[in-house]
Amino acid sequence: MAQQIIVTGAYCIDTSALIDLWRSYPRDIFAGLWRNLERLASGGNLIAPHEVLKELEQKEDELLVWAMRNRKMFIDLDSEQQQLVRGILRKYPTLLDPGKSIPDADPFVVALGRKGYTVVTQEKARGPGGPMKIPDVCAKESVKCVTLHQMFREERWEF
Repeated sequence: MAQQIIVTGAYCIDTSALIDLWRSYPRDIFAGLWRNLERLASGGNLIAPHEVLKELEQKEDELLVWAMRNRKMFIDLDSEQQQLVRGILRKYPTLLDPGKSIPDADPFVVALGRKGYTVVTQEKARGPGGPMKIPDVCAKESVKCVTLHQMFREERWEF
């Protein structure tokens, strides 16, 4: 019997969540989970900024193959998002990792959260004196931020 999927929200997923999904929930074992994710993505309810795809491109693996097959979920930067990213970086400059040689997706993920998407990340809030992380900025900007398990619960997925 096929599982009925009930979509309750729209999500913007971070690179850390996609990598954790890939490592912790292999497609050959958790096929239903990956089908659910693909349905969310094909319906426009699971997105990521194009910068997340750029981060994934740093490692040619099966996750990148999956991402390329689901390319529709990676959205291009628009002028509103660009303005939001600028504002976020002005307020929270430590959100960027100065050691990265590729564009850092974090401010773009938060900007999409500001546009109404629930942010999905596996990042933990910063420790004392540490750099800002996605959950920290989301909390300050009143953006809903959840982990993968919280998203699964919100979507009422059972496996």
